[in-house]
Amino acid sequence: MASSRQQVDNSMIEDGYQYLYRHQILELFEDLCTQLIYERPPDVKSYLIQALKDRKNQGPAGHTVFTDSEIKNIYMMFDLKQEKSLNREQCKEALKTIANSVYQHDKVERVDIPDSVDIILFKKLVMAVLG
Repeated sequence: MASSRQQVDNSMIEDGYQYLYRHQILELFEDLCTQLIYERPPDVKSYLIQALKDRKNQGPAGHTVFTDSEIKNIYMMFDLKQEKSLNREQCKEALKTIANSVYQHDKVERVDIPDSVDIILFKKLVMAVLG
């Protein structure tokens, strides 16, 4: 009987994790906590309510924690020869470097990346895949 109950409990836990993963709940909380640490608002509850409203109106792509200069720096780190272009593998590695969750790593693996990526396309990929 204990074995059957343990299997049910494990199944429920696994279902819960799959739900959290599918709906990106952990990433949402990570993003909100990062924003809290960065902004340090005096009224945390009001700040979180507003952040969630903003996210609903703007979509998650409007909430990347990277600035344009940070994205450019990552790009330049992988464009060591200063060719102003990354190949597919360099771009994928650059995206993985700044991915901060298993979900984002999975998205990087699945995204279709062209043979040559300039800084403008790289910024778009960061927003689309990691934003």
